[in-house]
Amino acid sequence: SYQKLDHGKETPQLRRFNHERGGGEGNMLFRPVGQIALVQALGILVFNQDFSLKTIFDKLQKYDASGGFSQIDHPQSPWYGILYDPNRKRVLVSGRELASKMMLYLLGGVTERMERAQLRIAVANARSVGKDQGISFEGKFVKLKEVGLPAQL
Repeated sequence: SYQKLDHGKETPQLRRFNHERGGGEGNMLFRPVGQIALVQALGILVFNQDFSLKTIFDKLQKYDASGGFSQIDHPQSPWYGILYDPNRKRVLVSGRELASKMMLYLLGGVTERMERAQLRIAVANARSVGKDQGISFEGKFVKLKEVGLPAQL
C-alpha cells in the first residue's frame, strides 16, 4: 500500500472511504487503529509463536496486493464491522483488539478450535444487523451462525 505513494497516489486517496467526497480506497493501513492492530498481531506471531518475519511479510505482501487491506467499508472485507462501522460510516477504534485477533487468524496464528469458535462468534456479532442476522463476507444477509470466517492467507 505504501508503494502506491511512490507512484503518485496521495494519502487521502488511500485513507478516505468510497462514500466520502472524492472517494478513496478505505485502506486500514492508513488509519492508526489498523496499524496498531497489525503490529499487535505481528508481535504475537513473532515473539509468542515463533513465526518467521519473512513468512509473515510474504503473506502480507500478497494480501495487500490483492486489496485485502483496502475497501474496509465493503461487506466483502474482513474488516467490515470490525474496523468500519457501516451505520455511522466511520472507523471503529473500539475494534482494534478484534482486528488484531482477525489478523492473527488470517496469518495462521489461531490454531485451537475453541479460539477459532470464539473469534467466529465475535466477528458475527461485529457484523450483526438486528437480533439474529448478520452480513456475510459475500455481502448477503444471513443468520448470525452462518457469518463464518474468511479464508486464511
